[in-house]
Amino acid sequence: MPLPDLEIVCVDCGGLCRPLGWFIEDGEVDEGTVMPYRCVDCLDRWDVVISTPEDGQ
Repeated sequence: MPLPDLEIVCVDCGGLCRPLGWFIEDGEVDEGTVMPYRCVDCLDRWDVVISTPEDGQ
């Protein structure tokens, strides 16, 4: 099972997005889980489908 990223880059403004309602202490999530992120700068919400990275990437 994958571990979601703690931060992603906002596509709109370049700010940092952090997960909503998930903390590192919560551990891994099931593959295919939709993880909501919120940008700390523009407040846009991004929903990311969590998956396991392919080998070699």
